[in-house]
Amino acid sequence: MRESISITTIFQIFILFILLFTAIMCLTINNSNAFGVKDSIINVIEANDGKYMDGANLSQEIVDVIAETSYRTSGKCPEVENSDNQYQGFDRNGNAVSSGSDNAAVCIRKVETTKEMDTYLEGVLGVGSVATDDFVEGIYYQVVVFFQLDIPVFKQVYNFKTKGETRTIYNTEKKSNMANNYINLSDIYKNKVFI
Repeated sequence: MRESISITTIFQIFILFILLFTAIMCLTINNSNAFGVKDSIINVIEANDGKYMDGANLSQEIVDVIAETSYRTSGKCPEVENSDNQYQGFDRNGNAVSSGSDNAAVCIRKVETTKEMDTYLEGVLGVGSVATDDFVEGIYYQVVVFFQLDIPVFKQVYNFKTKGETRTIYNTEKKSNMANNYINLSDIYKNKVFI
């Protein structure tokens, strides 16, 4: 009987396992909720060809996605080094928040792939050695949402981020206008041969 464990010790171990199980369940539920919200926002941006703003605020479609779920976590938007395009944060109502604020529920960043490609190639091969503006303009969007480790008694313990990207959305209007201009030139100069 000297080596038996007291009932108090067993009860403490049991409570510890319940708290760990609750923490894991809370993290899993918040994680799946954040991934669902992120994927829904990405789908809305792709469906609208990159139009996610109504003036300075988020579109009502994205605000509805946030409102329909139980997504309530907020955090600080990450900063991107060596880039002019930073993340823009929005609260759950779709209002823009100031940079550096911890009240952002969603952070969205617009990345111009053509401009980034031209900048990269000029950096590698040198300025003037690359024919810029040869690519069709493409833009993709990075979306960051937050989820937290939230234990019922202790509340928020730690805040995590999850990031996703849309597919590249191409601006084909500019290239089709250039093609139409070429056709118009050939109509004007009917006697000339274009090679």
